[in-house]
Amino acid sequence: MKMKYELIIFLLLCFLIHAKAQESENVVYPHQLGLHAGSSTGIGLSYRYWPGKLGIQATFIPLKTDDSWKDLMGIQQFYRNIVPQIQFARNTTFISIGLTGLLTLKPYDHFNLFSYLGNHLLFLDENTYYNTGIGLGFAIDKPVSFNFMVGYGLYDILNGINLFPTLELGVYYRFQKF
Repeated sequence: MKMKYELIIFLLLCFLIHAKAQESENVVYPHQLGLHAGSSTGIGLSYRYWPGKLGIQATFIPLKTDDSWKDLMGIQQFYRNIVPQIQFARNTTFISIGLTGLLTLKPYDHFNLFSYLGNHLLFLDENTYYNTGIGLGFAIDKPVSFNFMVGYGLYDILNGINLFPTLELGVYYRFQKF
């Protein structure tokens, strides 16, 4: 009889531990740090603060080349595929600043469907470009989050308006506390 009660207590403890473990899976990770590349959201190191339905993303990278620079790794072609205006040469200054608003549309267990409004200010030598875009995205919600965003962008709106589809990609590490 005593063995029967011990078995019931053991099973009850196992159930409670399992229930507590599943409860902790729904933890919110409001801080995200990673790399992002997008023509309407910015290129470079990125920080996201997304505590609930609304979030914000800031992206930034400064690049500078001098007379001795040689493109041995194909960096110029990589960036030219993302933002067509980019043409690195000797003595080039490139600064990308992005600020993006995020809105959760539908959270699921392992991924998140959201919309975004991106703003990207690009300084290339003496030229300034401003791109903006709107679209949908989804993020795989794990400690390392992969983001895929597609939409429509307005490019170089300071000098004229160019309309093209846009693709934004990011990978982030998510923190519970920063």
